[in-house]
Amino acid sequence: MVSVSEAATGMGGNWHVRKVRIGEVEFPYHYGVDCTDRILGELADLGADRFIVVTDDTVLALHGERILPGLRALAPVEVLSQQPGEHMKSLSQLSDYVERALGAHATRSTVVIAFGGGVPGNLAGLLSALIFRGVRLVHIPTTTVAAMDSVLSLKQAINSSLGKNHIGTYYSPEAVYTDIRMLTTLPERELRSGLCEAAKNCLAIAPDALPGLRKVLANGGLNTPDSLLWLLDESIRAKTMVTAQDTREQRAALVLEYGHTTGHAVELADQRLRGSEGLSHGEAIAFGMIVAARISHARGWMSRECVIQHEEIVAALGAPQRLPGKMTVDDVLSVVRDDNKRGYLPAEPDSIPYVLLKGLGDLAGTENLPLVQVKLAEIRDALEGLNRDNAWGS
Repeated sequence: MVSVSEAATGMGGNWHVRKVRIGEVEFPYHYGVDCTDRILGELADLGADRFIVVTDDTVLALHGERILPGLRALAPVEVLSQQPGEHMKSLSQLSDYVERALGAHATRSTVVIAFGGGVPGNLAGLLSALIFRGVRLVHIPTTTVAAMDSVLSLKQAINSSLGKNHIGTYYSPEAVYTDIRMLTTLPERELRSGLCEAAKNCLAIAPDALPGLRKVLANGGLNTPDSLLWLLDESIRAKTMVTAQDTREQRAALVLEYGHTTGHAVELADQRLRGSEGLSHGEAIAFGMIVAARISHARGWMSRECVIQHEEIVAALGAPQRLPGKMTVDDVLSVVRDDNKRGYLPAEPDSIPYVLLKGLGDLAGTENLPLVQVKLAEIRDALEGLNRDNAWGS
């Protein structure tokens, strides 16, 4: 499903290209270490009449000088940036960016560049899909979450006032370009956030990669190029295992939602309480995986040993194992009710569709629809149990 090729091309072999197939769509993923000049060379070949760069102020401060001067040598550049945060993923912000892009004389030959993490990536994805019914999109991820998870999808979405990712579409990038060196500058917390998504892939899709993940965690050095290259390779492998025949991630690829139902709710509820100080996306998803594991165990599906494995990995990632701060179980359940997977299964009272495992890599539901109905009371029990006794392995 995924072909891999590597070429030295004067860089000591430091240029990798993987063809990523998502259903009927295929695009190249280029990556290496200290390869920004090569990335700019690839962008020059696109023949863009201008670039619209969607980013945030933190990314600009860290990496703007790596990319922007080279881009401006190729074509005019319009930078759309603001302070980072989930607040960027709103209809008002999208509307503003569409008007600004058009005001900067974007045409059908323009290329939109998503430069940063998952939030700028989602905004750029929708922006490129809407302008003239679609202009070219390129991802240059600078976070582990974006590089190892969000760019390996066609889903582009923003938030509604009720919940995460309610408004969006599917849109394919022209290509993805990652300079691993940019990832090495991330704060430890952001590095671990991306590793949480990699851990999800190992637990739910490719448990054969767990020994490698444990080795990376045990060795410390999460920001070394070797560790990040291994994690990126494994993330591409795991995600394309389930997306290769599921373009819209509405059947087999729903396994990628493991940990996300409660995780998204906790993430959004925490940001409402603490703003930018709230949990990162990866931390929230890691917590959501523990909740899912406990629900599965309570049903008699998952063994205690598997639950402990979840909790040990989440602990090693530095993610929480109980609700943060002043958040209550009711805060979480009020958001869970509006989860965006509603409608995949026939509605049941006080229940929502949920991805559960029976064991590592062993999905509940069916191969083509890995969802089961979970009652809100089951989620409540799992959350209250975590707040009460924290981790089983302690």
